Amino acid sequence: MPIYKSVVAIVTGIVVYVLPELAFVFACYKYKMRNQELPEAKIKAIWKIACAGFGILYSGAVLWFMPLWQALFCIVFMYFAIFGFVLDGLIRIVANEMLLVLLPIGLAYRVLSGGFVFLLGSLEGLGVVIAVFGTAAAFTRLKKGSGGVGMGDVKLAMVIAITVGWPGSVYFLGGMAIAIGAYCLVGLKTYMLRMDSTFPMCGHIMAGFLTALLLPYLPGLVV
Repeated sequence: MPIYKSVVAIVTGIVVYVLPELAFVFACYKYKMRNQELPEAKIKAIWKIACAGFGILYSGAVLWFMPLWQALFCIVFMYFAIFGFVLDGLIRIVANEMLLVLLPIGLAYRVLSGGFVFLLGSLEGLGVVIAVFGTAAAFTRLKKGSGGVGMGDVKLAMVIAITVGWPGSVYFLGGMAIAIGAYCLVGLKTYMLRMDSTFPMCGHIMAGFLTALLLPYLPGLVV
C-alpha cells in the first residue's frame, strides 16, 4: 500500500478513536432537548481503542481494494457507522440529524459511481429493503404485538438501500443478518441475552452497510 494510503488509514483510526466521545456529547444534547436526565454511561477507553482498531482495518481494506475516491466515501460512511452505533447503544435512537446528513452523501456516492441512471438501482434496492423490513415488522407484530424494529432503524436501512442500490441491498441485508445472528448466538451462549431480549439494531445495520460497500470489490467473492 502506498505511504499516503497508510497515512490515511492511521489518521482515520485517530478520528474514529474520538467519535465515541462525540456520540456521547450528542446523546447529552438530545437528552437536554427532551428535558430528560443525562445518560449515566461513560465511554470506556477499551471501546475507543476497539473503534480505532476497526477504523484502521476497514479503511486499510477499502483503500487497498477500491478506487481512492470510493474508498474515501466509505471511510466517511464508516464514521457514520461508529457514531450511530455508539449513540444507539447509549440512548437507543437513530438520530434524524445523522440521517439528514447521510442521505445526500449517499446520493452523491451513488451518482458518482455510475451516473443518474444508477438511481434506478437505488429504487430497486429500496423496494427490497422496504419489503424485508415490512415483512419482519408484520411477523413480529403478529407474534409479540409490537413492530419490533424502530422507525429510526427502518429509515436508516432505507438511506442505506438508496446508497448501495441493487444488488448492493442484497449484500447489505446478508451482512446485517450475519451480524445479528452472530450477536444473538454469542449473547445466548454467554447469557447476556434471552430469547425475548431486545437490543439496539444500528450496529448490525451499519455492519451490513459497510459489508455491502466493500464486498463487490473483494476478488472472487462476487461474480
